[in-house]
Amino acid sequence: MLAARSSARSALRAPASAASAAGRAFRSAVVAGRWLVIAAWLAAAVAAVLLPTPSGGGGSNNFGSLLPPSSEAAQVQQRSIEKFSVPVLSQTAVVVHDPGGLSALTRADIALWALQHTQEFLRGEAPTGRGNIIAAVPLPTSTPETAVTYLYTTGGTSLADSTALARQYAAHFRNQAGVDAYVTGITPARVQQAYHLESRLHLFEVATLVLIAVVVALTFRSAVAPLVVLLAAGIGYLVATHLLARAAAALGFALPDQLQPLTAALLIGVVTDYCVLFFSGMRRHLDAGLPSHEAARRAVTTDGPIIAVAGITVAAGTAALLVADFELFRAFGPALSLTVVVGVVVSLTLVPAMMAVLGPRLFFPSGVARGHALDRRAGRGARWLARSASSRRGAWVALLVGVGILLPAALPVTGLRLDLSFSSGLPSGDPVRQGAEVLDDAGVRGVVAPTELLVEGPDVADQRAALERFQQLLNRQPGVAEVLGAAQSPLAEEYGIVFSADGDAARFVVIFDSDPLAATAISDLRRLEDRLPGLLEQAGVDGATVGVAGQTAVASELALITQENLWRTMIAVLIVEFVILAFYLRAVLAPLFLLAASALGVAASLGVAVLVFQDLLEDPGLTFYVPFTTAVLLLALGSDYNVFAVGSIWDEAGRRPLREAIAVAMPATSRAISAAGVILAATFAMVAIIPLDSFRQVAFIMALGLLIDTFLIRPVLTPAILTLLGRAAGWPSRRIRISEQPIGAAEQNALLEQREDDAREEPVLAGAGAPGT
Repeated sequence: MLAARSSARSALRAPASAASAAGRAFRSAVVAGRWLVIAAWLAAAVAAVLLPTPSGGGGSNNFGSLLPPSSEAAQVQQRSIEKFSVPVLSQTAVVVHDPGGLSALTRADIALWALQHTQEFLRGEAPTGRGNIIAAVPLPTSTPETAVTYLYTTGGTSLADSTALARQYAAHFRNQAGVDAYVTGITPARVQQAYHLESRLHLFEVATLVLIAVVVALTFRSAVAPLVVLLAAGIGYLVATHLLARAAAALGFALPDQLQPLTAALLIGVVTDYCVLFFSGMRRHLDAGLPSHEAARRAVTTDGPIIAVAGITVAAGTAALLVADFELFRAFGPALSLTVVVGVVVSLTLVPAMMAVLGPRLFFPSGVARGHALDRRAGRGARWLARSASSRRGAWVALLVGVGILLPAALPVTGLRLDLSFSSGLPSGDPVRQGAEVLDDAGVRGVVAPTELLVEGPDVADQRAALERFQQLLNRQPGVAEVLGAAQSPLAEEYGIVFSADGDAARFVVIFDSDPLAATAISDLRRLEDRLPGLLEQAGVDGATVGVAGQTAVASELALITQENLWRTMIAVLIVEFVILAFYLRAVLAPLFLLAASALGVAASLGVAVLVFQDLLEDPGLTFYVPFTTAVLLLALGSDYNVFAVGSIWDEAGRRPLREAIAVAMPATSRAISAAGVILAATFAMVAIIPLDSFRQVAFIMALGLLIDTFLIRPVLTPAILTLLGRAAGWPSRRIRISEQPIGAAEQNALLEQREDDAREEPVLAGAGAPGT
């Protein structure tokens, strides 16, 4: 038996020896070539600033372009374009409003102004420049205070130029007493979202860096350490942004505007976390009397492997977004993954090089040997919690308490609604949102993005009376404010507007009474779609089918695609993280249960967000990409902390029973993980500086999820799960044992030598190194 144990130990030490050799080579290269490393990163940052940045592929101006080619709404829209000479849907609208009621003179002006612009284009008299208005179509509404005009611009006109043209058009009505004019719709709302993002992006970046500098300065009582963090994060951000643009241009994917704050927060957060780990190790080695270069080498050797594995878990988890069949989500995957990779490489090269150059000056003015760094000493609370959770009775209590908190918090996620509205997420006081609110007060909010019903059948235009009955039935459906169609076109010869020229199609414009891209309108449309065949039959329309197009139909399909992709991507992320953790821990059961705990924490964060935003703040729902992106990030970052926390337990479990390993390792890592979690949560919380609902939601969910992971899942559920699994936690390996085993004299001597080696190596806060090394 002794021979077998010695053989097994030798087998485990073989890969460890190889890893140690690689670690020694790496630390020597980074520390010995410190000036070359620093120069290389500075050159890369300068190149990123000076070299031209290619376009990231951009995106279509059409909201419907987010849908895949197989989309039913897209196909119906294409058939409508082929059948009719005049489009019915517009993404830009001008709202003219007079609280006292629009006068006959004003209504005449609205009609004549629209006619003038349309005729100017048809006669070739429209001004040239950044696009033209090719048609202005006043839309009849039943509200005496409000009139709406759809604007159509030439193909290729940008979102910004379309909005500028609409504002010039609307300015004509502002010289009338008591009359206000607003530009609203999907296109102006998207322009305003981009404006608010760009106007606050630099403030967010600066505020985040200042926050990080303050936190690091207080942690290490140093004025130099935060400068190193800022330099590393700043260089990493410049390089990552440039590489992202080049990758997008080379691979042909778009970089959504929503990515900029997320990539900035993610890179700054992970770089700061890894700097905290390196600085703490560096300070401990300096406290022990090691020279500056040797202290830097030890820090890289002990913390480098665990930082590399942690970074791989986050990069691989976010890359799992590539399994989505939705172009927008696939763009998030490589962008977030590449951002993490750059952050890890900066942390493993530039940071150790600067540590080697600065030495004790890194901690000026506090210096070394004062115990200010995060170290292995933990407070009484952390030690008590670790001892309690390492006993079976305490583990059951911890498990019940943790699940008892998280499970009720997660239940509201079943009521999650997805919101695709652009205007409702704008800050109050924004002119585009004000225009939408005017329409909301008038009960015709959906007029800015109506739904088109396309009724098709041989000579269906001849069934005029039946089509008018169909329109009357549509008017009585829940959520429908108005319907325009056959009843507004009484003359048979007026083909090309309501009826197609061949008489085989008729179309109706359905205006909902709520935000056309929000959850309420989507629900109303789905209910209407289910009833449409019955309504056609009830109206007596024979031999015809009906299809649905328009922005609400697009939003409905996008919501369904998002839900389907969410589950698919979550499964992919869990599989990727499981494989990495299983390989890292050389176990199967422990990663399964640990990931289940992380998933419960993510669900709890989303559930609380539903309560706060949907119920308390009365938002229409969570922006459709927010649950998707935050869930992936939280799962990936949760696995990152699993590497720190469980890796240290596994390392201790190689020398002592599981209960002792938990009691020793958890307090040793508690301060580091707590500091890292708080820093990352604060970084993402700063995203709320951008005054858009989507970013407020991202900030809330990410900050809450990271705090739950830091203060509930890691210190409470993780040790409880491992304690209750016992020896099975390490299955199929036999690394985990629950009691001391009698060994012979040879093994005692070997174990003593191993512990002496460990003491000389001075393992640092994270338990240092991969399990089994």
